[in-house]
Amino acid sequence: MTSHTIGIDLGTTYSCVYTCSGGGERLIPAADGADLTPSVVYFEDDGSVSVGAEAKSHVQDDPDNVVVGIKRQMGREFPLQFGNEILTPEGISAVILKRLAKDASNALNCRTSDLKAVITVPAYFGVAEKEATHAAARIAGLECLELLAEPVAAGYAYGAHKDSTTTSLVFDLGGGTFDVAVIGIDQGTPRIWAVDGETRLGGLDWDARLTDILWEQIEHQSSDSEDLRADEEFVGELSAAAEQIKRQLSQSMSAPKTMRYGRQKFSLSVARGVFEEATRDLVLQCGQSVERVTAAARTLGAPHIGRALLVGGSTRMPMIRDYLARSLNLPVEINDPDKAVARGAAVLAEHLGRPTLINRPSEVERITPVLPRSIGLYIHSSCEPWRPEPYILSALTANTPLPIAHHEVSVATILHNQERARIRLYEQGGAVVSERPEDNRLIFDGEVSEIPQASGGSEIKLLISVGMDGRIAVTARSRKNKPLPMECFIEGVLDDSEVARQTQAVAGLILAD
Repeated sequence: MTSHTIGIDLGTTYSCVYTCSGGGERLIPAADGADLTPSVVYFEDDGSVSVGAEAKSHVQDDPDNVVVGIKRQMGREFPLQFGNEILTPEGISAVILKRLAKDASNALNCRTSDLKAVITVPAYFGVAEKEATHAAARIAGLECLELLAEPVAAGYAYGAHKDSTTTSLVFDLGGGTFDVAVIGIDQGTPRIWAVDGETRLGGLDWDARLTDILWEQIEHQSSDSEDLRADEEFVGELSAAAEQIKRQLSQSMSAPKTMRYGRQKFSLSVARGVFEEATRDLVLQCGQSVERVTAAARTLGAPHIGRALLVGGSTRMPMIRDYLARSLNLPVEINDPDKAVARGAAVLAEHLGRPTLINRPSEVERITPVLPRSIGLYIHSSCEPWRPEPYILSALTANTPLPIAHHEVSVATILHNQERARIRLYEQGGAVVSERPEDNRLIFDGEVSEIPQASGGSEIKLLISVGMDGRIAVTARSRKNKPLPMECFIEGVLDDSEVARQTQAVAGLILAD
């Protein structure tokens, strides 16, 4: 049977699937016919599991068995137990991917095993988060052609890879993550010039501020606020109300809402101005990333930015467009922001999934991505200039174009006849590069063995490679260029045995229609 390609935007709050198989873009609807699938999972007592709108409906009545926003936990140790099964963020994300794949196979009249997917990830996701997303696809049994940075996917959707005259700022504010990137042409080739962002900033944070505003109003109208806060069902209803009010405020200057608790009735109302004032710091946080990314792009020689492209459902908030228009003085374009990332992923998926023919020019000019965060090596001083404390030696700088093949970094042994050496790579943890280990995040931990006997200070060559999708590989060689064995793991990523266990656990769940 012919394979079909799809693009998946695996979002924090909503997910979306598109295909370009068969010619032309086509949205893959959710099981209930909606355009988007809520990234929510609900575990039934009987071992079945639902994903999407049905799962979201249980947030209020059975919150202990509902998982929301699991994308924010990718690349972290965050086990959750449901029944007799312990599922990792990768396993829960795999359940969402299985739902999306099933919907796609139904729409395309094929088996899920015939699907090939490009799955998007935030550009500012680190190595661990990307590896975790790839593991989720493996657990779901879905062939992943590539992990694609969301701003790059947006670039395909907006046609930035075809526009040789305009450099664009992609502002991608989703439900739980935020990316900003500069896309343009470099010597005839489309590329990302620079990226920045926050992996834990998105619409959920605006929802939380609205929820705080609503609680303040309720406390003025009730003497039982402590009982209300202890009632999980009412708390769930209030969270849902906050999301609804946020959507209303994108269209109206105020949003009224009536809520009940027993015999109590609460008349609530939020004005857009009050909401904007309560979330001003969040907008400014986005603005700091914009300032950093535009400065980095200028330093790298990017052409003048000519427009801002909005991506992600949270960019529908007027405060976002107003901020960009004021701060950048650029035309702002917004075109179906909830689906742009999935559309762009589908464009690339069709290109990657098509058999390569000799002498046929590519129909899709690849947008060159970049390394989102600097990567450095954990170093103990062994020679002058000696330093008393370990530090991070820069190996790869942020915004280096990908892929990176066998970038060589030389280090040295400390002891005479040293047979083994621990190799640790750290990823930039904050907004700026720092040599302090505590300001960085461990991503790669390995041990090189069989080092040839030599005096202290003997050279070891590390060859670091980073693929187009940001996944990392490291090898080691002796000073005479002999390959050295290395045992290693990527911090926060499941090993093969745990992937197998999660695969078995997810396969045992009955996916409800």
